[in-house]
Amino acid sequence: MTCVTTMVVYWTIAVCLFNISVIVGHYDLIWVKYRNKDFLLVNQQMTWMEAQSVCYSLGGFLATVSNSDDMRFIKAMTGVYPNTVWLGGTDMFAEGRWVWIENLEPISYNYWHMGSHEPSGGSADNCLIWYNHNGYFWQDVNCKNNYKILCQR
Repeated sequence: MTCVTTMVVYWTIAVCLFNISVIVGHYDLIWVKYRNKDFLLVNQQMTWMEAQSVCYSLGGFLATVSNSDDMRFIKAMTGVYPNTVWLGGTDMFAEGRWVWIENLEPISYNYWHMGSHEPSGGSADNCLIWYNHNGYFWQDVNCKNNYKILCQR
């Protein structure tokens, strides 16, 4: 099975399982509707600040996660290995105080990789990624790293 065929099958399953609809936005990007949110996976890699700027220019922000249902949806949307994507969490304003960039509200639900004692980066790692390491988890990393983007609006 080719990569393109795999992706088509994967999206078809995600659309059916999560009862989502596809919305075509400007720049011919495909926004995927889940509950009351729209999500967009941007496959171009960039820094966290560049990613937030791109999401903002598209009328959104880096994705936030409110609960385990949101995490399952994001896994279905981005879980084709080796996707690592930026999410909208940061502690750049106060070390150890993780907030969502959308509204600067504290992160109450989390999916940190506990086996590696996340968040673990101290003052050097202030931005949040969703990555695959023996399962998909969150990790704090340096904001200047380059990853794909998950926008939300």
